[in-house]
Amino acid sequence: MEIQENKKNKISILTPSRSRSDRLTDFVKSVYQTSDHTAKLEFLNYIDKDDPNIQLYKEAEKEIQKLSNNKFVFKNFYQKPMSVSKSWNILASNCTGNILMMGNDDIIYKTQSWDTILLKETQKFKDDIYLMWFDDGVKKQNHANFPIVSRKWYETLGYFTPGCFNFGFNDTWLFEISLYIKRAHYVDTVRIDHNNFKQDKKYWDSTYAKNRTQEKGNLYEKDREIWLNTHYDRLKEAIKLINVIEGAG
Repeated sequence: MEIQENKKNKISILTPSRSRSDRLTDFVKSVYQTSDHTAKLEFLNYIDKDDPNIQLYKEAEKEIQKLSNNKFVFKNFYQKPMSVSKSWNILASNCTGNILMMGNDDIIYKTQSWDTILLKETQKFKDDIYLMWFDDGVKKQNHANFPIVSRKWYETLGYFTPGCFNFGFNDTWLFEISLYIKRAHYVDTVRIDHNNFKQDKKYWDSTYAKNRTQEKGNLYEKDREIWLNTHYDRLKEAIKLINVIEGAG
C-alpha cells in the first residue's frame, strides 16, 4: 500500500517536559533520525516557565532548530506550570497535524521508517477514527502507552487528554475509550524504548519525584481515585465517536 501524499500525513508530536532538556533532545533526535518523512514532523513541547533548567531548554531549542534546517517544526511553549493532562491540550490546540502523538521525554524511537509504517496503518481506517500505539517493550499490546489519535478523534472529543488528572491515567483514559469503540490498534512493528525508573532505578529523578512523592501527596494515587470515579464519562465520550463512525458508514 502506497502512502497517499496529502495534508493528512502531517504528524504532531506533543511533549510536556520538565528538568529534562537533555532527555527531550535525545527523544526528538531519535524520532527524526528514524523518520522517512522528516518534513511531515511537528514537535511541540510544553516547558514550565519556572523550570530551573529553562535556559538549557532554550539552548537545546536553538540547537535542534539549527539541525532541522527548516526540515521539520520544533517549538517550545514556555508557560505557567500546570498538569500534563492540561498542558497536552495546550500543545494540541496549537498543532497543525492530522495525526496527534503523545510524546514523552523518557522514550527513544528505535525502528527505522516508523512514520512510513504509521501512515500506512492510518489508511486502514476510512472514517479516520482510531487510536494506535507502538511496542514500548513494557506493556506491549496490553496497554496503549503513548497513544496516537487522528485529528477527527481529537476534534470529536474536544481534547487530546481529559484535563482532569494531575499526572497519570491520561493514556489509560484514551485506551479505554478505544476499546469501547473497537478502535484500539496496536502496531507491533514499531519499537520504542521507555526508559523510566520502573525499568531501571538510574532514571529516577526530580521530575518523577515531583509527581509521585511530593509533600502534597502522590499525584499518581490521587489520579487513580479520579479514574475510578469517571467511568461513565468515558462511556459518554465513546458514544460521541461511535456516532461519527456510524455517520461515516
